[in-house]
Amino acid sequence: MAIDSGPRTATAARASRAWRASAASVARAVRDYPRRNPLTFAYLLVILAGLLVMTKVLSGPAADHFKIAISTDPHNMAHAPLTVLLASPVFAATDSGVFSHLLIIGGGVGVCMAALERRIGALRTVALFLLANSIATAVATSVAAAAIHSGRYPAKWWDGYDYGISYGVLAIAASVTPLVTPLVARAVASLSSLRPLRSWSSLRSWSWSSLSWSSLSWSSLSWSLPSRIVRLLWIAGVFAYPFVSAQWFGLLPNFATIGHETAAAFGLAAGYYLLRGDATDRAVEPDPER
Repeated sequence: MAIDSGPRTATAARASRAWRASAASVARAVRDYPRRNPLTFAYLLVILAGLLVMTKVLSGPAADHFKIAISTDPHNMAHAPLTVLLASPVFAATDSGVFSHLLIIGGGVGVCMAALERRIGALRTVALFLLANSIATAVATSVAAAAIHSGRYPAKWWDGYDYGISYGVLAIAASVTPLVTPLVARAVASLSSLRPLRSWSSLRSWSWSSLSWSSLSWSSLSWSLPSRIVRLLWIAGVFAYPFVSAQWFGLLPNFATIGHETAAAFGLAAGYYLLRGDATDRAVEPDPER
C-alpha cells in the first residue's frame, strides 16, 4: 500500500524555512548589535579583555596583587578613591561561576544596558552606571569600616578583595524596570512570524494546529498579570539576587550585599525618573533603527 508523504514533506519544508528565517534574524541581530549599542558593545569587549588578563595573562600572585590594588576596600577608598572607583568596574570578578557571568555580563550588560543605552543615550547610561557604582561603594565601604572597627566584620576585610562590575550592573538592571513589559512584548512580537517545528518524531502525536506562533500576542503571554505586577516581580528578583550569596554577621549582611542593595535602589529611582514616559502601559512599537 502506498503511503502519501506529501503532508510530511510539506511540514519538513515549512520547518526548514522557519529555522532559516530564525537563523537569519539572529545573524542580523548580531551584525547590528555594535551599531545599535556602541557603548554596551565596547564595554563588553573591555570586560572580556579584563577577564582574559586576570585569568590568562597574569600569574596567580600577580593577579592577586592586582585585585588588591583595584579593590574598593576601606584602605584603598581612604588613600586612592578615584583610582579604584574607576578601575574596579572594569574587571569582572574572576571567582564568579559561569551562571553568574551569564546573568551579570550577558543579561545585565548585554541586554539591560543595551536597552537603556538605546532609550536614554550612551552618556546618561554611563553617568547612571558610574554614579550608582560610586554611591553604592561609598555606602558599603562606610558600613564596612564601622563594622570592622566594632568587631562585627573580620579585620582582614580592611584591605581585602572588593572589585567588580556588579554594583553598576545591578543598578542598570533595576533602572530598566519601566521597560520590562515593552521589552518582553517586543521579543514576543519578533517571534510572531515563526511556527513551531512539527517534524520531530517525538512530537508527532501533539496537535500544534492550535499553537501557531503567528497567533501569539503579548496579552496571551502575560500570564494574565498587569504590567505593574510584571515589573514588581522583576524588581523583586533584582533585589533578591544579592542575598543568594550573602554572608550574615548577626542581622548585618556582608558589606557587598549592602552595596548591591544600595545600587539597586538608586538604579530603580533613577530609572523611573529617566524613563517616566515608559512607566505607563502603551502599545508596543518597533524599536527604531539608528
